[in-house]
Amino acid sequence: MNSTSSRARKSQAALLAVLVAGSLLAAMPASNAAVVKVGAACATEDAIGNIANGNTVACKNKKWTAYKPASIIWGAAAATWQPKEEFATYAVPKKLNYFKQENLTVEAKTTAGSIDLVNLVSAGRIDIGGADLGSAMQAIEKGANIVIIGGLVQNFPWNIAVKPGGAIKTAADLKGKKIGIIGFGSGSYPYTKAFLAGNGLKESDVTLIPTGPAVAVAALQLDKGDVDAIAYFKSAYAGAIFNGSKFTFLPNPAALTGVRSLSWVVNADKFAANEEVFERYLRAANKGLIYSTTNVKEATNVGFAEFPTSIAAGKTATESLPLGMAQLKAWLETATPTSGKPVSWNRLGDIPASDWKKSQDYTKAAGTIVTGVDLADFLDATLITRANSFDRKAIVAAANKQPK
Repeated sequence: MNSTSSRARKSQAALLAVLVAGSLLAAMPASNAAVVKVGAACATEDAIGNIANGNTVACKNKKWTAYKPASIIWGAAAATWQPKEEFATYAVPKKLNYFKQENLTVEAKTTAGSIDLVNLVSAGRIDIGGADLGSAMQAIEKGANIVIIGGLVQNFPWNIAVKPGGAIKTAADLKGKKIGIIGFGSGSYPYTKAFLAGNGLKESDVTLIPTGPAVAVAALQLDKGDVDAIAYFKSAYAGAIFNGSKFTFLPNPAALTGVRSLSWVVNADKFAANEEVFERYLRAANKGLIYSTTNVKEATNVGFAEFPTSIAAGKTATESLPLGMAQLKAWLETATPTSGKPVSWNRLGDIPASDWKKSQDYTKAAGTIVTGVDLADFLDATLITRANSFDRKAIVAAANKQPK
């Protein structure tokens, strides 16, 4: 399609610039956007600054210019609100005015999972969301009207769990057994296929049973013997473990090391028409990640206030706080760098070429794609740099003012 080919040409040029001048990008003051005045002169076209109240502005026609109001629809790759990306990249940016600072109005919607989210984004019913990278690659290969503009979950979050002390000790023991997955529209489905393939098994060697989004329900089915194993993500397990469930995790095959999970997927036509809007959303989301990592307690409180249905049934927000914090902390550990401090995270959303290749290999192993998807066609490195242009110290300071 024309919009995608145009993005490909722009992305290829951007990636070439990164390869040639990577050290320059690394040295950019991404953590400290300038404090400026709307209408004042500026020298570098599209540079990012902030006015006194914290609102973000850009250098356009050699003058600092406020962003035009814009509205977008954000989608979660889950049917219910939970303490994960909906807290860190939606509720916190909304409550802390990070969306307002970008002159954005953002609406949140649930979906049936990554595959459903990608389809809704392709159809234009949702503008942006975090979907499993493998599901997005599969959709692109089939002609979906989407572009990937960055990564979200960078540390592989999926695991196969079995009952401690049970008959299943290794992946080979899964042959002929029943594995509970979240659903066939969830990232747990391609993950399970890749896990099997990485251990010399096929999907036909097991029976896959949808167990729904709640790991507590799946854990109960596991205890009762309705399923022999379950395939869920780290933060879901964290909640179940907090409530007393016990699991033995089967080791993932080596091929899954470095594989990406949730990545930012946007409608290609809308991105081509106004990519700046999506840059603004990512900048607000990145602020939310840094705030949430700095103060998990306050981020959980904010999430509960925005999404009351995420509070444990029969409990108050206060009573649910320890569980919610355990879940959000586990999710944040999958979405943020494993080293350094938040003030040093200057490339949130970046997907290195090596990780992209590993993710493609994973997706092929799952039987999801055949030909592959070129990184240069569907990832814009310059947008990631701009979406990281903000003062991290101010975000951390604000988070530290709240009780932990």
